Amino acid sequence: MSAVPSRRVPHAEEDNDPDTGLERIAYRAEAAPHERFTALAHHLTEEFLCDPYLLMNRHGAPGVDRLSMRSYGQHLAAHVADLVARLKRGAYHAPLVRRTYSPKAGHPAKLRPLGIPTVEDRLLPAAVARVLGAIYEPVFRDSSFGFRPGRSAHDALHRVRRAVLSGRVQYVYEADSRGFFDHLDHAWLLRMLARKIGDPTILRLIRQGGRAGIGDQGPVTHPEEGTPQGGPLSPVRANVSRHYGLDLWFAHAVRPRLKGAAELGR
Repeated sequence: MSAVPSRRVPHAEEDNDPDTGLERIAYRAEAAPHERFTALAHHLTEEFLCDPYLLMNRHGAPGVDRLSMRSYGQHLAAHVADLVARLKRGAYHAPLVRRTYSPKAGHPAKLRPLGIPTVEDRLLPAAVARVLGAIYEPVFRDSSFGFRPGRSAHDALHRVRRAVLSGRVQYVYEADSRGFFDHLDHAWLLRMLARKIGDPTILRLIRQGGRAGIGDQGPVTHPEEGTPQGGPLSPVRANVSRHYGLDLWFAHAVRPRLKGAAELGR
């Protein structure tokens, strides 16, 4: 039997505080690692959605609606209230992502395609990412370091260094997922997310975000795979994919078959 974490359980009346709501989610996720969360969308309140806006880049280029961050912020309360109302009645649909091109670093003659979402399509995924972070951070393996609070690639290197200096290591293998963000499989990711997320609204928002049309002038394309680098949801998408596809596989399928010690640092 696993011990219940000592973290303080916030009182129900404190749930109006967005941070307290996240604390309650994180507590449940840690206390019951196999729990599936079926009611999450109610956390996407006007107050909760305003918080990510305050952390967003005010100088970001506008999306297909040509509404800038500053213009959106001038009537933030009204815009967010309208967004929440559309969410509640199921009328929100991920807008088109504006396609633009920029010179590739080191190769100015080559153009790199970029997708510029609308303000709402940055704001809402950022709020969803906060909810998913509260659920998954308590259950992610200690071997994962990328895109996680208080962790970095340097910490992963320190983990490898400690293992090497312990004298038990004979081999160090380095591997890389080539084009990972370009080829992330949407169907598999949704199957992985559904193991812990049972709220249809949250799953629909994630699905819509992954399939949002790209284009402004010219033909519109709907990506079948991949997630935009720098997108608010991309870090947690990446970590959920690697958690099930690599970290748990290594811990439960690879390590038990080995005669000696083995460690993973991702």
